[in-house]
Amino acid sequence: RRECCFVDCRISFGVCGRFTAAEILSFFLSFMIVCIWVLTGHWLLMDALGMGLCVAFIALVRLPSLKVSTLLLVGLLVYDVFWVFFSSYIFSANVMVKVATRPAENPVGLFAKKLHLTGFMRDAPKLSLPGKLVFPSIQNSSHFSMLGLGDIVMPGLLLCFVLRYDAYKKTQTNSVEAGVPPPPTYVHKVTYFHCSLIGYFLGLLTATVSSEVFKAAQPALLYLVPFTLLPLLTMAYLKGDLRRMWSEPFIVQPAPKNLDV
Repeated sequence: RRECCFVDCRISFGVCGRFTAAEILSFFLSFMIVCIWVLTGHWLLMDALGMGLCVAFIALVRLPSLKVSTLLLVGLLVYDVFWVFFSSYIFSANVMVKVATRPAENPVGLFAKKLHLTGFMRDAPKLSLPGKLVFPSIQNSSHFSMLGLGDIVMPGLLLCFVLRYDAYKKTQTNSVEAGVPPPPTYVHKVTYFHCSLIGYFLGLLTATVSSEVFKAAQPALLYLVPFTLLPLLTMAYLKGDLRRMWSEPFIVQPAPKNLDV
């Protein structure tokens, strides 16, 4: 029994202990970026960390249906609008803006403080947590525009869902008997992914213009959700795929055992 346990531990360690060169290189690169960001607090490094978090989240999470996507985006839209526009009436401050702009303590400074390294602690910069992407303003170099990671991830999950559905529908179309001509209308030629991607771009552009015009923080989902969901729902209805997309389209329904004759 001891020999079997030893062999099992050795096998499991060998399987878990294999790392490719790309994984090792990615680990050291990400570790260096985090270390340099902690020491310098540069906004470009924070944006790199934020984009990495967005890609990882979109790659790991899958939305099962259009119904879940719609409920998620509409709920987050209401949540975003409330905390940006109406939180000041209840809490006497714009909670969303205050949380997004509040700096965090640098762990290097806290560690130096415990070691009584006051000179090094003074040089440690304040950090802005990588929960958003920041972009310097063209008019004022000291002013930054912010875009929350949720405004990227949540519509990104919808884009990932429609991209999967486009691939799924393409495989279903290819499996149909050959010789059937494609639909003549232009609507059937446009994919759901390109429709949602164009809507996301227009929504983000509208949110940016609104922020510059009103000189105030704008909830990006207020523009992104209508610009992505409404064209997608309209196109799905015109193509006749709305009912299929609405309720778990990737689950294959088993054929009934008893057939009516």
